[in-house]
Amino acid sequence: MKTKPNFTLTRLSLAVASAVSAAAVLAAAPSYAQDQTIDNGEDFPIERIEVTGRLRTSASEAMEERREQIAVADIMGSEQISRTGDSDAASALRRVTGLTLKDGKFIYVRGLGERYSSTSLNGAVVPSPDPTRNVVPLDMFPASIIESLSVQKSSTAAMPAAFGGGHVDIRTKSIPADLFFKASLGGRFNSNDSQDTYTYNGGDDDWYGKDDGTREMPSSINQTYSQYGGISPIDIVTGSNGQIDFQAAQEMNRQLGLDINRDMTVQTKGTDPGIRGNIAVGNNWDIGEESIFGFMAAASYKEQAENYTKLDVELDGDENQAQIENEKQIVGTDSIVQISGMLNMGFEFNVDHKIETFTTYLRDTSDDVSVAMEETIDTLGEPNALQVYNIDYEERSLISNQIKGQHFFEMLWDLEANWMYSDARSERYAPNELSYTYNVVVDDNNGFSSRNLNTQDAPKYVYSQLDDDTTNYGWDLSLPIEFDSTIVTIKGGYQYFERTRESYATRLGFDVDLSPTDPNGDILSQEFNQIFSNDNIANDTLGFELKDASTDTEDYIAAEKLDAGFVSVDVDFDDVWRLYAGVRYEDFRRVTLPIDPDGEISDEGGRYDLTDYAITEDGWFPSMSLTWKNTDTTQWRFGASKTIVRPDLREVSPVRFQDPVTGFDFFGNPELQSSDIYNLDLRWEWYGETGNNLSVGGFYKDIDAPIEPIQRISEAGRQLKFYNADSGYIYGIETEFLQSLGFLGAENSVWSNFFVAGNLTLSDSEIEIAPNGEIDPTNNSRRMTGHSEWVTNVQLSYDSSNEEHSATLVYNVFGDRIAYGGRGGLDDVYEQPFQSLDFTYSYFPLESLAIKVKAKNLLGSETEYEQQNITVYAKDPGTEYTIDISYQY
Repeated sequence: MKTKPNFTLTRLSLAVASAVSAAAVLAAAPSYAQDQTIDNGEDFPIERIEVTGRLRTSASEAMEERREQIAVADIMGSEQISRTGDSDAASALRRVTGLTLKDGKFIYVRGLGERYSSTSLNGAVVPSPDPTRNVVPLDMFPASIIESLSVQKSSTAAMPAAFGGGHVDIRTKSIPADLFFKASLGGRFNSNDSQDTYTYNGGDDDWYGKDDGTREMPSSINQTYSQYGGISPIDIVTGSNGQIDFQAAQEMNRQLGLDINRDMTVQTKGTDPGIRGNIAVGNNWDIGEESIFGFMAAASYKEQAENYTKLDVELDGDENQAQIENEKQIVGTDSIVQISGMLNMGFEFNVDHKIETFTTYLRDTSDDVSVAMEETIDTLGEPNALQVYNIDYEERSLISNQIKGQHFFEMLWDLEANWMYSDARSERYAPNELSYTYNVVVDDNNGFSSRNLNTQDAPKYVYSQLDDDTTNYGWDLSLPIEFDSTIVTIKGGYQYFERTRESYATRLGFDVDLSPTDPNGDILSQEFNQIFSNDNIANDTLGFELKDASTDTEDYIAAEKLDAGFVSVDVDFDDVWRLYAGVRYEDFRRVTLPIDPDGEISDEGGRYDLTDYAITEDGWFPSMSLTWKNTDTTQWRFGASKTIVRPDLREVSPVRFQDPVTGFDFFGNPELQSSDIYNLDLRWEWYGETGNNLSVGGFYKDIDAPIEPIQRISEAGRQLKFYNADSGYIYGIETEFLQSLGFLGAENSVWSNFFVAGNLTLSDSEIEIAPNGEIDPTNNSRRMTGHSEWVTNVQLSYDSSNEEHSATLVYNVFGDRIAYGGRGGLDDVYEQPFQSLDFTYSYFPLESLAIKVKAKNLLGSETEYEQQNITVYAKDPGTEYTIDISYQY
């Protein structure tokens, strides 16, 4: 794209090198992959016993795995995910104690925003294809490829130090013990489907989730940028050194406009039912007397159109007199296609040595088409308004390749060695984002008495691309030493992580005369594709000119490296007391370089120089935990650690970007600092013989310089920037339980087929943030952004005695939380509680056949934000119904 930097690779290399000159030698071992216990010296997979008709059994298995962890952690197995009907990792994780879901994609742990959670895939860090966030959108991981989800809430030395609320490890399906085959096919209906689906010509043809080439920016535009330095007639004349006159340059410019896809008139059609399907197959073979080779392959496909309505309001004023500056009533459709594939292989040389590979591919395509009726402070209550059309098409993809080895050397004092290497690449490809506006006059019947294209706000095309590549490798050694009934395990390791990112965007505008004339009528009252027809552009009926519409620095390139090493001691005193202590050292280097519209490194008006864009920091991060098994069924856990949260790549680059969900504008800040966190955890756990369990715990986190989004003083409307608060803390208690209802009736009564599970988190937080030249926070002392004071999940489940029927009713709700801080007297903006009630029923007519029906959001809840008791944002997701039929061999 035209903003590709024109400086040489050597210059980029020097810039990166200046930021990463200090390098450490040691690095920490990766977080353990699927079905491994976390930092307890056990590196071989746990064989799961799958009981098809008993959800309680699978929930109990996950609790047993959690019981053996060295750290405070929660585990969710594949059967639990399946029986609650959750279709992806994000939906499933909101069932875990203290976790809430944001925008259907991102997990908040213990009331802390997504910046305070980290994600790994089979123990390896993977890049995010979302340019606005550092964490991977968890809705990209379909439930069909997930073996289990681990949420570690207290830190250990083997984990990356960038840890705040929790670390989520997504473990994909493991190699089966026998031949395995499973296929499912399903459909979807949403209560919003009675509305019209918004689309455009060719918009609903990409069932395979990939653009057919009609949306991409024409190569002629890039060629013109390269040859003449711009695309406007003046640029072409100047770049040709006068060899092309202005009239010829205008014709060349109009030809560039003709090359762009303009068949983009928004239209409506009936809503098609959604479809989804999954297939998985796996097996293993004996090779010789000791060796085994196996594989597991899976693929998933989902296509559906999600109709929605939204409200978007901007306020101005203060707490005594807040007034609406802008209001949008939006209707639209997000047509999505999700495709995933997985191939895992393993070779076991013998019981002591094993090598595994994991390949995961995810693609998530969104084609969001919307129409908004927008009114400003000048038009509220008047018949005239703006009709705003938006088409936002994007493809997000992630491919990860991993290899790992596990080795046990009995002859070397039972030494255990583990190693891994991972290479991953994520991409966000948005080849055609289009917006255009009509001026309308509404009549008494809510029709239009007048409708003309707004020529002052020219139609804009945006073409953008983000590429993110990561390399992650490491090793660890573990040596157990026995002293009578005491076992001491000494462990040490190294980890290396490297990331490079490039993000570019090109903005083009269709400028026309304010009042073009047409002998056949008022041309501006026609539809978009008619106004910008080939004839109208070629014949210069419009006074058309294609312009570079870039106004802000939006492009950047970035690189970061992390070297880390750790050492730990795990002491087990006769399986009664267990003491863990470790320390981790990290050397972190990053450079983020903003690129201006000319492709040069931006100096932001001289405010920043090259060194301001670089971060170099190192530090020691100790951690410890103590477990006391005071009885056969109860145990106490205590943990303490120091961790850190670093700002995202995008947040430290002074570029403008937009949240794709809410549409809020954000600006990066090179002056952001990392936040040191001091963590304390205490938990009591009880595990009954029949699978019943109960845990009660408390936590406290002291955060130095937490990062917060605040509305800027100098900007009208809703434009935010990231700043460091002075200090912050969060504390709370959380409890979780699983209880059979058999005690309500006689032995073997129907009540024994029911069980209830749930969790509750109560917490509070506070930050101190001072005003400066750019911000004037209304509340200098307030809760942390994204923090809910309470979160609860309740699950009532039934499994029939003959194992033919299973049903689950799940309720989830969180307390209100600050979306962003207010300014100038306006209160903070609060996201309101979302009460989610879901029901899943499964019928097993045959041992190999299952039918599952699910209803999601039965209460019809809406996402709402409020400021000054006024709803400033709302979205109605509707109530969703799905049915799946699966066959398993």
